[in-house]
Amino acid sequence: MRNSSNALKLGLVARIILAFSGVLISVLCFEILFRLLIPATGPKKIGWTDRPYAYFMPEGATTLQDASPTPKREGVFRIAVVGDSFTFGPNMQLADTFPKKLEWMLNLNQEAPRVEVLNRGVCGASTFSEVEVVKQVLNEQPDLIVLEITLNDAEHHILSRDEREEIFGAPWLKWKLFSWWRSAGFVASRIHNSRTVSQYIDYHSKFFKDSASFDRFDRSIASIVAQGRAANVPMMAVLFPLFDFPIDDRYPFADVHKIVASSLAKHSLELLDLRSAYVGIPPERLQVIPGDDNHPNEIAHRIAAEHLLATLVDKRLVPESSVPRAVFRVRREIRERGANAGKVFKQAASDGASAGEGD
Repeated sequence: MRNSSNALKLGLVARIILAFSGVLISVLCFEILFRLLIPATGPKKIGWTDRPYAYFMPEGATTLQDASPTPKREGVFRIAVVGDSFTFGPNMQLADTFPKKLEWMLNLNQEAPRVEVLNRGVCGASTFSEVEVVKQVLNEQPDLIVLEITLNDAEHHILSRDEREEIFGAPWLKWKLFSWWRSAGFVASRIHNSRTVSQYIDYHSKFFKDSASFDRFDRSIASIVAQGRAANVPMMAVLFPLFDFPIDDRYPFADVHKIVASSLAKHSLELLDLRSAYVGIPPERLQVIPGDDNHPNEIAHRIAAEHLLATLVDKRLVPESSVPRAVFRVRREIRERGANAGKVFKQAASDGASAGEGD
């Protein structure tokens, strides 16, 4: 009887050892296969960057924002664009930002009044802080104010590096265990990336869905609109999407765009939602440093300026004499057939106005 019991125990131990050995061998085989298929260091990357080697500003500018405030000259039509870093344009030439692209397009006609478009973007600004910025901008005598909105504009404050690391970071990925057990480290990093995407979406959605932060945003919009009306200065708003995700049916912030639009409509502030302007374009084509900095790059700024121009023309918010007259649908040869400028702008404005409809 005792021998039978011992035999059963030995058999159980043997099965446990066999099972453990099987798991260990499977893990080792997976690790070996992983190392064969995914080298520790991929092909040596040649260092390169397409960012400017230096940044050029108007002489006498006291900041990297734009030219310093000056009295408006007689006959000049002045537009001020108030916004955050999406307006400012980090890692880009000032001339490539959408306010300056718009300025260039509005000064193409001969014998038309000069149009100035001032870039008054402040990195890290929120709609709440832009109430004071608008107050300062009104002292520059603008004929029109464009308010640029990003989906973190309802944030309570700018996140510090430590705060961002606390929300989105993963210090455990630096454990020494993963330096030699690379397949486990790979799986862990994929899990973290999936969680980070979810956290990123929640973070940028919650401010407009939380009553306290949304009310603060809504009151700020009301204050900005009231300032414009008191100064008799027309206003409109432009809303950028976030370029971390494809702008298509998978875009996770469509509902947030609708919330922003409803707030602006309540205060009778005209809105251009740029989301439709970027539909189908891969995010890496629109990021200033793909995979590292999701601010809009030169391509995204140019697209924004083109659609903003069409809306300004459609709403008759800029002088008719400044609306570009020489308009072409294609530019492949030195000679092309011109297009009907009115139809071109009307179609572009209609495309922009349909953003978000039917979502």
